Amino acid sequence: MQLWPSPVQAAGGVWLEFEAPAERVRIEAPVPLIEVSGRAGVGLPGHHDVVLLIDRSVSTFAASGVDINENGRVGQNTRNRIHPVLWTTDFGDTIIAAQLAAARGLIDRLDTGTTRMGIVTFGGTSRLRAPLGSSRAKLHAALDGLANAPNDDGTYFYGALMHAIDELEAAAVEPRIQRTRSIVLLSDGVPTAPYPRSAAEKAAVHAARRAASAKVAIHAFALGPEAARRRDLFQQMTQASGGELTLVQQPGEVIYLVPHLSLTEIEELKIDNLSTSESARAVRLFPDGSFDGFAPLREGLNHLRITVTTRAGTQSVFDRAVEFAKTDTVGPEARKMLKTLEIRTIETELVERVRRKRREILQRSLQIEVEPGEPQ
Repeated sequence: MQLWPSPVQAAGGVWLEFEAPAERVRIEAPVPLIEVSGRAGVGLPGHHDVVLLIDRSVSTFAASGVDINENGRVGQNTRNRIHPVLWTTDFGDTIIAAQLAAARGLIDRLDTGTTRMGIVTFGGTSRLRAPLGSSRAKLHAALDGLANAPNDDGTYFYGALMHAIDELEAAAVEPRIQRTRSIVLLSDGVPTAPYPRSAAEKAAVHAARRAASAKVAIHAFALGPEAARRRDLFQQMTQASGGELTLVQQPGEVIYLVPHLSLTEIEELKIDNLSTSESARAVRLFPDGSFDGFAPLREGLNHLRITVTTRAGTQSVFDRAVEFAKTDTVGPEARKMLKTLEIRTIETELVERVRRKRREILQRSLQIEVEPGEPQ
């Protein structure tokens, strides 16, 4: 990877910054492949600050409808014989377990070199669990250290959102680096604290407007039927801040969505060699717009093209020229490249299965028809 990326290119509102290869590079190698990598996004180039909000209210300890812990059985809701409260047959398959799995997936897919991340949990109260800029290890440790018990006495959207906004605003700003601020909100319910619910809902919308004034976008995942019934409230919050709402009919399916959300408005990225009419192998696109892949080469001049598709469906293209000469000796670097390709191919095949599942879930979410609920 180059220490200094090439200058940012822009087309149709999309920007792309190459890390490799350099423009009009000539390579001599035994393997006709070259790694293409960089970052892309919509709007101004820059880095990301993200605070993840995890709902730990009582209702999130109910079954999620998905085998989260992959033990071969899906937890079901039941009733505790001693106390008349909702219980579950497998605490590894709860809604909170799904949220934590989704959070871990997002943490693993973000580049800590370009994205700072923090974690806030909430129920009747809110608490900062990992400050913005925590290492990947500290973020995981914060999730692993959560008690296996709910934060009861309500659902405090306002406190969680304000905690996140304060953390984002207090973060250090590096000179000459533009940062995009985002909140990722996971919840299976609606605001109920402070009492009454009408006050809690107004406070939540107020916090969302406060986020908008701080240039923080709220990306909300409304998990299950109760949250879906108040889609209007979630929409007020996300639209006020310029964010996005995703309705997740089966709460456990959030594990397929959050790790693959786009903080950059980019939906897809393809790498092709127009000179050979072949597509790159093991192409990866991450939530912060980072990407890489291995493009096939032929002897002589190769015209590489990166096609970026936004969530709005628009496409922009960026080109690179690479001259390739094949050599006979397969050295350590070539063997390392082939091993990396092998590992990434397996990884991208698994990711593609998840992406197909994600597309199915998102398509179903567009078909959810609910009546807006009345504030209580």
